[in-house]
Amino acid sequence: MQRVPFVLSANLHGGELVVTYPFDMTRTYWKAQEFTPTPDDGVFRWLATVYATANLAMASGDRRRCHYDDFARLGNIINGADWHTVPGSMNDFSYLHTNCFEITVELSCD
Repeated sequence: MQRVPFVLSANLHGGELVVTYPFDMTRTYWKAQEFTPTPDDGVFRWLATVYATANLAMASGDRRRCHYDDFARLGNIINGADWHTVPGSMNDFSYLHTNCFEITVELSCD
C-alpha cells in the first residue's frame, strides 16, 4: 500500500448491515465503545452515507435488524470505535500510514 498510493478504499465484511469509518480504536484504553473521530470525520461520514443510501438492503425501511444493534436509526453508518473497538484495523492503518481514506462495508447479516 505504501508503494501504490491509493486515496480511497473499502474493505468488505459480513455480519451486519452497516458502514463503519475510522477511527476503529477507542482513545480511552479501558473503553469498549467510544466515539473517536478523525480530523476528516465529515469526509468519512459523507463516504459512508453515500454507500449506505445507495445500498438497497441497507436503505430499505423494511429491512430487519441483523443482531442487536439498530443501525437504521443512525443512517446505517457509525464510527468504528463507537460500535466496538478494533485495535490495528486496516481502516486506521490506511488512514494513518498511507493517507488512504478507507471504510468498512458490512454487507450482510451472515
